[in-house]
Amino acid sequence: MAPSTSDREHNGEASSSGAGSKSKDKERPRSFDEKTRTACWRKAAVLAGRHPERWRQDAAGNVVCRRFWSCHGCLCYEYDHIIPFSKGGESTVENCQILQTRVNRSKSDKAWVEKAEMQGFSCDIKFTDKELDVIEMAVYGDVIRPGKQCRCKTVAEMLGQGGQSSSNC
Repeated sequence: MAPSTSDREHNGEASSSGAGSKSKDKERPRSFDEKTRTACWRKAAVLAGRHPERWRQDAAGNVVCRRFWSCHGCLCYEYDHIIPFSKGGESTVENCQILQTRVNRSKSDKAWVEKAEMQGFSCDIKFTDKELDVIEMAVYGDVIRPGKQCRCKTVAEMLGQGGQSSSNC
């Protein structure tokens, strides 16, 4: 059975009946794929004292949590085209940066926005280590930091029926 038009378009194949710009867009994807997003996350600044797969700093120096992708809080972030897609920017690792959602929305389609300007768009909240620990515990069920690792007990552990808890928080 031949794939449908929508299947071919989803897989990056241009439609023979579509306009030239439509097939051009298929060659130039607007969104970052998973591999590019992963590489983009890894190239962002590591937040000292925090697990690098969970926490990073965006291009403006804001703390962001990996689980909070594409939401609207102060720890939320989006993947941003440094040179906007609308101005010819590609969806590549080199043109990708993570930005706090609020900063990304304010940056909009501007290219090469200075760090100081992006900081002006940022949330004014600065989280303490203890607050980040509480957030990490709520989101992941444990906290992993150099010299400190703890997790929530399971219901069975709390009732004295389960294994041992590893907590030194």
